[in-house]
Amino acid sequence: MLLALDMAGAFYFVHAGNGLFAAEGGFELVMLLGLASLAIAAAGGGRFGVDGLLAQRPATREASRA
Repeated sequence: MLLALDMAGAFYFVHAGNGLFAAEGGFELVMLLGLASLAIAAAGGGRFGVDGLLAQRPATREASRA
């Protein structure tokens, strides 16, 4: 979400008047990064997410005794 907000600011303050293409200073890359970060935030990280890594941890001895 923070990347999307950052890219919205970059679009508004820097790239909006320069057209679409990044080679001309446009908002092509800014729009791609912002929309991709929103898509990941909406869909979740899946197997690449930190919560997925934590869920795959082996049980500790303390938890297996209980």
